[in-house]
Amino acid sequence: MGLLEKGQVESFERDGFLILRDFFDAAEVDDLRHATAEILRVAKRGTRGVGFDPWTKEPGDALNPNRVYYYNDIFLRHPRLDAHMRNPRLASVFCELYDNDIDAFQSATVVKPAMMNFDFQGWHQDAPDYIPLSNYKLSSALTYLGDMGPDTGGTSLVPASHRDGLFERGYVEMPGWPVKKRIIKGFEKYESRIVTPQFHPGDVLIFHPCVMHRANSNYTEVSKIGLINAYRSVDCIDIEQRSTFKADNIPITRGRGVV
Repeated sequence: MGLLEKGQVESFERDGFLILRDFFDAAEVDDLRHATAEILRVAKRGTRGVGFDPWTKEPGDALNPNRVYYYNDIFLRHPRLDAHMRNPRLASVFCELYDNDIDAFQSATVVKPAMMNFDFQGWHQDAPDYIPLSNYKLSSALTYLGDMGPDTGGTSLVPASHRDGLFERGYVEMPGWPVKKRIIKGFEKYESRIVTPQFHPGDVLIFHPCVMHRANSNYTEVSKIGLINAYRSVDCIDIEQRSTFKADNIPITRGRGVV
C-alpha cells in the first residue's frame, strides 16, 4: 500500500497541488534546519546560484545572517540535504503521483529573511523556466521548516490554474524598488480564487509547475526556511537540455525503490 490515498491523487490532479501535513517529524525538521543554517551562515555574495536580499545589506538573524533568499544545488553542500533529496518516503509520493520511477530535477532552499518584503517575486508559474518538456510530469515538493502563513513567509496558490496552460510573464518597475516585480499578465481574473494555507514545521506542499503561486513576505524577526526538491518522471524529458541544476537527471528510484 502506498502513502497516498486515491482521493489525494485526484486532489492533486484537480487542484495542481497537494498538502501533506506532518510529513516529517520534529527531529527530522530540526536536522534539516541545522543543516541548512550551516550553509546559510557561510554564503558569500557573488556566489553562483545564491540570491541575497535586494532590499538591504544589513545583517540578518542568527539563522540566516547573510540574508540569503535562495540557494540552489544544496544537496552538494551538506550530506543531510543530499539525504533529504533521496528520502524514500518523499520519493514514494512522486512514484505514486506519476505511476513511474523518478529522477531528481532541483535541490534548493527558498528562505524568507527576517522582515523581508517578498512582493518582488510576484505571481508566477515555474514551467516557463523548464520548457520545452516532453510532458508535465514534473513537480516540486516544498518542505516547511517553520510556521509559515500569509505574512510569515508562506505560499499562496490558485487552485486548478495549471489547467489553463501557460501565461505570459512580465516584469514591472516599482517606484523606489531595487528590482522589478514579476507578474503574470491577465492574473486579475484569478484573484478571487487565491488560497493561502497555514503551514507548520514538517508539512510538505507538492505543486505542479503550471500552477500559479507566489511566496509571501516574512514580517517576523526570524528567517523562515523552506526546502525545494523537484522531481520528474523518467519519461519527462528536457528536450533542449536547458536545465543547469546539478541535481537534474540524478536517478532517485528504479523499480520503485530508492537507488
